[in-house]
Amino acid sequence: MQEQSKQKSHLMDLLEKNQVIKFGKFILSSGKESDYYVDMKRAITDPEILQTIAEIITSKIENDDIDKIAGPALGAVPIATAISLHSKIPLLMIRKEKKGYGTSKLIEGDLKENDNVIVVEDVTTTGNSLLKAIDAIEGNGGFVKRAFVVVDRCEGAQDNFNKKGTKLEPLISIEEFMK
Repeated sequence: MQEQSKQKSHLMDLLEKNQVIKFGKFILSSGKESDYYVDMKRAITDPEILQTIAEIITSKIENDDIDKIAGPALGAVPIATAISLHSKIPLLMIRKEKKGYGTSKLIEGDLKENDNVIVVEDVTTTGNSLLKAIDAIEGNGGFVKRAFVVVDRCEGAQDNFNKKGTKLEPLISIEEFMK
């Protein structure tokens, strides 16, 4: 437990050092105004941050029977890849929608019937993109065992996950970062 606390503190330091969470006045993609912006693209392109995230999540799942690591495109794919490399568990990439050519797959990777899957996301507000990824996995025969997010903006994702009956496990909440 103390090791996880140290890793979390290290991750928070890295996010701060890399100015991933910016304070000021920002207009979000939803059109809503916010006093802060979570620039996760700065995080998911930094090898030390990715490695730290992979170490934290791998330590949390090492005693679980997990068959696949999944991440919705785009932001979660580097995170899922880092975890896959660290844990040696195969990767799934979940598209936002089926492509209109080639194999027309929504899920890239080898999801087998009854596979136990964890899903990861870079940042959540309402959690809708991660919930859609979970629906895609479950609709294709997989079982989502755990859902992780690096930063939870604390704007409804936890409630939406509770309604679905899936626990969302943030590595960091924006409230912790603001302390």
